Amino acid sequence: MDNSRNRINIITDADWVQYKLCKIIDKTAQDIHHIMWKCNRNKYNTNIEQNKVKISRRLHVALNWFFWDKQNPRDQLKQVYEIVKNVLSPWVRTELYTILYGTDDEMFYIPELLKWKKKKKTNMNTNI
Repeated sequence: MDNSRNRINIITDADWVQYKLCKIIDKTAQDIHHIMWKCNRNKYNTNIEQNKVKISRRLHVALNWFFWDKQNPRDQLKQVYEIVKNVLSPWVRTELYTILYGTDDEMFYIPELLKWKKKKKTNMNTNI
């Protein structure tokens, strides 16, 4: 069954502007949040314990709304970096830029998260 049909969407008008109301979320409700989203399960081991964290449902919904299509930590950090970079010192800005844009997945993520690893190039010329 399509989950979108089960959602309650209430739309109201205020000053001839339509607003979509959100459902009320219990402030004590907890969720398991996948840091590397489950949609990335073809490339990454998204079900390992290090990738899961228990957080409040309100925070979980807020994170998903804020990051929307940024479904991995690197893209999420890039989005935050682009928002705050103007107030960072030049050194911090350079270091964060290098980490976010200049490293590969093997260096950025823990090895257990990666499903594939790059094969290191070996020197075939052993005759010296």
